[in-house]
Amino acid sequence: MKLRHLFLVNIFFAAFFGLSCTLFPAFVFRLYGLVPDEAGLWVTRLVGGSILGFGTLMWFGLRNASNDARRAIAMALLIQDGVGFIASLIFQLSGQVNWFGWPSLGLYAALACAYAVFLFVVPAAS
Repeated sequence: MKLRHLFLVNIFFAAFFGLSCTLFPAFVFRLYGLVPDEAGLWVTRLVGGSILGFGTLMWFGLRNASNDARRAIAMALLIQDGVGFIASLIFQLSGQVNWFGWPSLGLYAALACAYAVFLFVVPAAS
């Protein structure tokens, strides 16, 4: 697998979650067993926009011939997924979210590990 392939897979997740959070934030809250309030809906829409922005970065990484540019994008995504994993783990373990939080946590972990592999283990495969 190449880094471009990882970007392509990740673009689908980013589009799905980004659009869901932006367009249907109350539904996303209910999936996780949470009760939305106005501040939560606003933040969820902001997060959705950020996810769509990361998806745009992945799209440009997919189409860019520069190995340095792809690695810089991968580093940004590693940081984003690493922070997402830690924040999601803390929230999941707090007991405030239902079982639906576990797949999200697993997705963050898988993506963070995949980006770490491309950046630090097999950088030539980028």
